[in-house]
Amino acid sequence: MKAGLTTVILAGGKSSRFGRDKASARLWGRTLLQWVVSALEPVSDQFVIVKAVGQELPLVGSGKPWSAADDLYEGRGPLAGLVTGFAAADTDLAFAISCDAPLVRPELVHLLIANAEASDIVCPLVEAHLQPLVALYRVEACLPVFREAVEANRLKITTAFGPLRMKVVDEGEVRSVDPDLRSFRNANRPETLAEIEALLRS
Repeated sequence: MKAGLTTVILAGGKSSRFGRDKASARLWGRTLLQWVVSALEPVSDQFVIVKAVGQELPLVGSGKPWSAADDLYEGRGPLAGLVTGFAAADTDLAFAISCDAPLVRPELVHLLIANAEASDIVCPLVEAHLQPLVALYRVEACLPVFREAVEANRLKITTAFGPLRMKVVDEGEVRSVDPDLRSFRNANRPETLAEIEALLRS
């Protein structure tokens, strides 16, 4: 593993609540996937986009290297997506995000990295809930533990954290770099995409 940061973007979900492929959905003329890539380009050394087998991703424009990885465990949820993404990463740290978080802030990633010393996971706690899909992971430590959990069909992400060293970043710290918690706004339904569009307009 080399020093640096891979951003792992989960794009292969079923999108059952959204009703269509979220990665390709458009916000102000750009796909949600492109919003995430563009937002995190300043802090990322590379991107791995995890997709479903057979899924066609929209075009991605980035000055950083990126690759697409077919989900190794089709239909097993986001923990399986993390395993796929970490297996394709060659940096020591990975930031995990879903493709439907277009307002993610690079300053949040900097905050998590600043808290990464002596930790395998750095996870925000927002609205009294851990946020594992807006979190930082040490790849070599997390990959074997998460893989074992998926293969044992223990698919809840935070349950897989058990043996790993976790640093929790509380909401107050998060708000110091993301006052409105925009990084945690997911366009997981058409109406929430419309809300995000209205927020951008305002």
